[in-house]
Amino acid sequence: MTTDNDQSLRLAVYRWIVDAGFVPTISTLSTQLQRPTDDVKDGLQRLAAARTLVLQPDGEILMANPFSAVPTGFEVESDGRRWWGNCIWDSLGIFAVIGRDGSVRTSCGCCGSAMEVRIQNGRCSGPGIAHFAVTARHWWEDIVFN
Repeated sequence: MTTDNDQSLRLAVYRWIVDAGFVPTISTLSTQLQRPTDDVKDGLQRLAAARTLVLQPDGEILMANPFSAVPTGFEVESDGRRWWGNCIWDSLGIFAVIGRDGSVRTSCGCCGSAMEVRIQNGRCSGPGIAHFAVTARHWWEDIVFN
């Protein structure tokens, strides 16, 4: 069960990502929130247990859905800023979070050709289709792979 402190930690994570373009470390969050490192680690663990975040084995953030802490095949760009999406679904979700237009640079899952999906006024345009091989209710069975 998450606490009010966990929710402020979650908000700090997302604000940092949107502003900085990358996922903060435990140390960064500890400094920013003026909280002991162990408190931040424990909060991240609770948020991960609540399926709010996905952590790396060392406890650092891997995913703050829809954002990825590591480079993926889905580069999201808006107003000169860049983020990584975990998949096409999450990449489009980034635009919902930031509330701006932009593009996703990716590749075709079938042939590997470069693709760009544009988002303008909440609408997608570009080549191809999005295919979800795993239904949403099964994503958390292996969220990193799915």
